[in-house]
Amino acid sequence: RSLGLEISSLAMSGLYAPSFAERPTYERMVQDCIDTMVAMGVKVAFLPLGVQGDLVKRPELRSAVVERLRKVAPRAEQAGVVIGLETALDAAGEVRLLEEIGSPAVRSYFNFQNPLRNGRDLHAELRTLGRERICQIHCTDDDGVWLQNNPRLDMPMVKRTLDDMGWSGWLVI
Repeated sequence: RSLGLEISSLAMSGLYAPSFAERPTYERMVQDCIDTMVAMGVKVAFLPLGVQGDLVKRPELRSAVVERLRKVAPRAEQAGVVIGLETALDAAGEVRLLEEIGSPAVRSYFNFQNPLRNGRDLHAELRTLGRERICQIHCTDDDGVWLQNNPRLDMPMVKRTLDDMGWSGWLVI
């Protein structure tokens, strides 16, 4: 606070490799994150469904993910924070997932890598999700070059797309 620095989000990295859908201590982990967010004045938590919770490779986990997020979402709503999901789903699939969860406190933490890796149109995916469903954007790709040198990513075009959508917020690198 004394330096005027802001923190974009807190990551629930402990749920990247282990499965959120299967981890028995998920409620306590999410509550600890929410409590820390409140204490630090951070508004977004990054929840990667990650390796074991990939809903494309393991669609059978979907009902558990939805049930668990419905259970913790009211806590986030009460605290005035947002849980940002990163999934492997395409944008239309992620829209359906968010609608099924049904909470304004659970939104998309959109990662450029997902559509780029899977040959989907990044700009169409952003538009499909829309500004109200995206809480933050993870500007990354898996091709091993700096963003400004990435042949799969045109950041000025991304900026125009986001501006056209009326979206503003953190672009996390």
